[in-house]
Amino acid sequence: MATRSILAVLLSTSVLPVLALGAQEPTGASGDSAFLLATDNSQRSPSPFVGNGRIGIVVPPLGIGASSTFMAGLYEHGRDDVPRIVALPDWNAIDVFDGSGWLTATPAGAAIGSYRQVVDMKTGTARTQFNWNGASGTTVLVETFASRADPRITAIQLTLTPRLDRRMRVRFALAGRPPPRRLPLAKLDQAPPDWKPDDIWYPGHMRIRSRRAAARSDGAHLALTSVPDGRTAPLLRQTAFTRWPRELPNATVRTKAAGDTALVEIAFDAAKGRSYQFLHVATADTAGVSERAPSPVGDAAAAARHGFDVLAAANQRAWARRWQTDIRIEGDTALQRVVRSMLFYLLSSADSGTAIGIPPMGLSSGGYYGHIFWDSDTWMFPPLLLTHPDIAHSMVAFRTRTLPAARANARMNGYRGAMYPWEADEVGTETTPRFAIQNARSEVHVNGDVALAQWQYYLATGDSTWLARDGYPVIQATAEFWLSRTTFDSAAGKFRIRDVVSVSEGLIGVTDDAYTNAVARKNLEIAAAASRRLGVRPDPRWMGVASKLHLPYDSASQFFRTYEGAPDSTLGWVTPLLAYPLGIPMSPRAKRAQLEQAFARLLEAGPGAMMGSTILAVGAAELNDRRMVDTLLPHSYAQHLKGPFLMLSETPTNDAVNFVTGAGGFLQQVIFGWTGLRFGDDGIEPAFPPLLPSRVTRLVLCNISIKGKRHDVIVDSAGRRVVPAECRAAA
Repeated sequence: MATRSILAVLLSTSVLPVLALGAQEPTGASGDSAFLLATDNSQRSPSPFVGNGRIGIVVPPLGIGASSTFMAGLYEHGRDDVPRIVALPDWNAIDVFDGSGWLTATPAGAAIGSYRQVVDMKTGTARTQFNWNGASGTTVLVETFASRADPRITAIQLTLTPRLDRRMRVRFALAGRPPPRRLPLAKLDQAPPDWKPDDIWYPGHMRIRSRRAAARSDGAHLALTSVPDGRTAPLLRQTAFTRWPRELPNATVRTKAAGDTALVEIAFDAAKGRSYQFLHVATADTAGVSERAPSPVGDAAAAARHGFDVLAAANQRAWARRWQTDIRIEGDTALQRVVRSMLFYLLSSADSGTAIGIPPMGLSSGGYYGHIFWDSDTWMFPPLLLTHPDIAHSMVAFRTRTLPAARANARMNGYRGAMYPWEADEVGTETTPRFAIQNARSEVHVNGDVALAQWQYYLATGDSTWLARDGYPVIQATAEFWLSRTTFDSAAGKFRIRDVVSVSEGLIGVTDDAYTNAVARKNLEIAAAASRRLGVRPDPRWMGVASKLHLPYDSASQFFRTYEGAPDSTLGWVTPLLAYPLGIPMSPRAKRAQLEQAFARLLEAGPGAMMGSTILAVGAAELNDRRMVDTLLPHSYAQHLKGPFLMLSETPTNDAVNFVTGAGGFLQQVIFGWTGLRFGDDGIEPAFPPLLPSRVTRLVLCNISIKGKRHDVIVDSAGRRVVPAECRAAA
């Protein structure tokens, strides 16, 4: 489970029907329904998440009650386990007692009516409303967001409207989580076949160091500090401030700080038909995780004094600035909502100034332990580079920041230069579980993927100062790695790369894997090109090895093989990736043959891992094959959508959500497939004529960044136009 196959379409043998999206148009505060995701089912699954790129909050069905919250770059390392992204101590441990029972203890679906939950992607806000205990019960409204204006802040506003006079209690807490039941993944040589993702993808744990709770005249202040398991730093500081109406009748307030919890409980006499609003603002910050200074202990109180509406308005303005860059689709409202959801979940998982990559599940879960794979560089980075280059900068900055760790990893494995981990934690060390150790040792294509992303950042921004200071050291060190990882076959007069794990990860110990060799060649060529741009003499060995590095091309059939000597049964598993994203020169016949091989497998077996099926349509558009584009489009996303909040599963049949890697791949289909554009010396350049699916009448990449200037890319029946930005944020 720690390994993934890129075009493993044979993993799934069932072909599910295309989802009928948009049957019910959501309604909410946003003026554009394509920004809204909604449900009337209180038992909906899976739960969505909202985030600000630094903090991601899983939204529980009732809107309140402890649920997982993740912080970008905060990891632990339990004994005999692998490092893991942690679930923060719960800041949203909120509950309501109405005299007969506690709300969060209500059985799923029982006593809950008139339910509505909406995620407004335009503001990153979740809104949950329902009736509890029928005509004699209480109407509950919960609004939640992680502030994009100040990414340390999260906020919940709880509104209670009882239908009868009653004594009620409301409890707010900061609460530590129990430690997980750990598996010794750093030692286990084999993964039992009956393991499911939830068995091993439990989040990491924070140990509580201190707790405090105190009531004031204007509310209650709660505070926790904690440190990651297995580490002495960083220190996480969490504060919360809870406000309630001053005129609460017969109110009593109780605070408690003990064990792993700091809480406040407010009891009051509630009057029939009257609404009572409670505001709970929390902060979470730690030195070393963000570029911001640690927040003072009073930040939550200061923020809460502004009130929910002021905090929500600042958050909305910050999101509005993000949505000035948009992907607009005409002709298919449901597809527009899907595309927006993919960009939204990426934006919820990444921010500028973090110097961290994006895990495969973003900030939605502990999936894949929160490790950083090539997913971040190859799948999620390119669409963010054009839409939000400041966020993309964080992703390439992660590789620059962790270059010393990659150099150490290369030395440990007997190579020169830098060997980036297959799975990295926040400091860039190799964190792959023992049962997948072959990936850590031999799935070395990740080095080329890292270098390609660095070069793409330079092409898109034209920032030569950044290239010299940050990008070039990474490109140079990864090129040096390939010089020591290749061997010269004197009989054939070629360089070879032996004993690798292929991109199609079931192929272990192969020689001259097509993708690995192609991305290694690309890395060496990029190093030479970057040297010339900077006026530095390139190492002559780079182009010497690149020119003789073997690619397994079959001259009889005129297309590339999966690896040297690969059987026909593997055709199409890897080679479509040579055309895109690598751009390896080849004939149209070779491109079509390789794409049709993968296409045939997809139609026969159904989609497997979403990464692979999303990218095929880029090749189909390049071949100007609308039939294939139309056929591939639903296969590339529809069977992966789970639940009303359009969460993506890694494969159609597993429950690994929310797979934002797949979102990145799908957005590349739109941005680099339908438009016919590629990264080049001008930032982006036309590579082939645009081609829209039949379902889409017009596409606008609104306000994208090309070498520091803003442009709109318009594709419609008149063709493709790249013009100075005129888009306006959606109303």
